[in-house]
Amino acid sequence: MNTLKKASKEADEIQVRLLQEQSEREKVQQERSKLEDAVQKLQQGRSSYQLLLLKREIENKALRNGLQALKTKFNDQTVLLNDCTRKLQGAQGFPSKVDTLFKSEVIRLVDELNQEIMQTAAFISDSFDFAHKPEHRAKFKDANTRTSELIGPAMLSLLGTVQHKEDPLLIQIALQAAIVEFCRWIIMTWDFDGLEAEQPLTEIYTEVRETESQEVSGRWRALTRSHAQRVAPDVHSTMVAHINETLVNVMISAGCTKDFKDAYREFTIKFGERVSNIVRMAVRLNRAMGEEVTSADLWPIHAAAGERFDTESMKDFDEWSGAQSGVVLCTTALGLQMSEKVGHEEDAVYKTLILVKPKVALEAIAEGMV
Repeated sequence: MNTLKKASKEADEIQVRLLQEQSEREKVQQERSKLEDAVQKLQQGRSSYQLLLLKREIENKALRNGLQALKTKFNDQTVLLNDCTRKLQGAQGFPSKVDTLFKSEVIRLVDELNQEIMQTAAFISDSFDFAHKPEHRAKFKDANTRTSELIGPAMLSLLGTVQHKEDPLLIQIALQAAIVEFCRWIIMTWDFDGLEAEQPLTEIYTEVRETESQEVSGRWRALTRSHAQRVAPDVHSTMVAHINETLVNVMISAGCTKDFKDAYREFTIKFGERVSNIVRMAVRLNRAMGEEVTSADLWPIHAAAGERFDTESMKDFDEWSGAQSGVVLCTTALGLQMSEKVGHEEDAVYKTLILVKPKVALEAIAEGMV
């Protein structure tokens, strides 16, 4: 009986514990449900927050892009403003810019160059012996090929047929003609270094001169020349060597008794410095006409071989001949021409004047030479 009571009591206790455990499990389950609800809410809140952050990031990026676009536009406008300011300042400065060299000084420089060319050619022609011999025909042919374009076929023919032993005047004239052509190129060129800028710069300047006033086009020319040209020592030496070689070939064509190698060596020793000085004088005239005179355009002029002699635009090399007509053999001294643009646009006119007439030798000068 006691055992039965004891078992019943234990069963009741177990039942109570089970009820308690059941109650605890329910509480735990409730707490778990609450926690799960809380976690779900947190996850939802996190997702919402991430979406909000993404939205803010997109907005910030759009703002940054907009700011960068504004900065770029501001910089572009600043550059444009500065460019316009420089152009305005430059344009305002053009009319006030005066020549830094008088035209009379340019005339003096041209006369001095012509005198130096004549004296050098005379000294050269008197310093070598000349004779036409059959055994020299091969070297004559090679020299003629090198000089034909420079001094022309008529002069070459005379050099090869006239005997120069007693009077080397024709050789002097041919040497003057060759030096004159080289100097004319040096004075007129935009590009000493052979960078192929000559033609485009010439074309651009022609257009600038047609569309702008004399003051503006003159200053454009001066600025472009000053920046485009750099006569380095090696460029000067190359020009001198080229002229020396050509003048020696002219002498070979005239029957110089020395071969090219010996003649060239003697020539450079005796006359190399004089030719170098002529190049310097021509470069000086390039700067004078190209950069230092802007109120007008100045350039050297010559007469082409075969052209009809015109006393209005040329002078005869033989000043005592009194020639009024004839055919030009070559140019022996450079002339100088000036052109000034007056007025603007459709009303503009060009005033052209020959300041120095070029001197020319006529084909008749060879008459009587044998």
